[in-house]
Amino acid sequence: MNGSDLNKVKQNIIEKFKGIIKDNLLAVVLTGSASQNAYKTGWSDLDFLIVVERLDFDVKRTIAGIVTELENDSGIHHGLNVIGEDEFFDPIIPEILLDGKTLQALIDLKKYPNRLIYSKRPIDLNNVYSPNSEVIKSYSISNIGMFLRRNRQTLTRVVEHSTEDLKELLKKEVRASLIITKLAVQYFTAIPQEGYQDVLKQAKLLFPKFDFSLLEENFHVINKWKEINDKKELLDVFRRTDNYIEHFTHYVFEKSKK
Repeated sequence: MNGSDLNKVKQNIIEKFKGIIKDNLLAVVLTGSASQNAYKTGWSDLDFLIVVERLDFDVKRTIAGIVTELENDSGIHHGLNVIGEDEFFDPIIPEILLDGKTLQALIDLKKYPNRLIYSKRPIDLNNVYSPNSEVIKSYSISNIGMFLRRNRQTLTRVVEHSTEDLKELLKKEVRASLIITKLAVQYFTAIPQEGYQDVLKQAKLLFPKFDFSLLEENFHVINKWKEINDKKELLDVFRRTDNYIEHFTHYVFEKSKK
């Protein structure tokens, strides 16, 4: 996705939300790979954080409809997080109330103000919540456990019916393998992390006895994602990714006890 395409996407997102939830829309923050100029067609989602002044049942259902429209228009999955105005500025127990993606978006926003692609009124980013090192550590370790549980649920409760189904499941698990590595680095350094290649370099330094060859292989898998359609190859990647998630998660938990 080039700069022109990204600008169109951002404008479309803003117009959709402004047009439907109107004055209740406080801010839109671009997150994920598109915000880092790392969007990969066929692999990446469009991720963004929506901040509303009032978050109730009707607003949630309305937002669900907007996201469906955006996805139908573009054919691209939209990774959406929604928070209220109070959570944007002063959340209660943020490591529980806010998920990792939202916390990361709030951290990154102060470093990259241009990711705030819309605001109803001028916002002083110094007043936006940003987690301290204690919160970073707390949510990082708990989210590692969440991804492990989700991985087990995927493999024990969902049966794929086609190669495309398998690819969609595998995409989530490859992402999980990258995310838990990032979270582990954040836990042991208490420093927010961004790009996965840099995360891998740091992980190798922090955990020199662990084998990260699977992650390196998965970077190649991502780069040729559209070309992979052989079910046997997909299952092999899935099996090795699952093995990585299980072993690395337990490795990190053991190290966290010391």
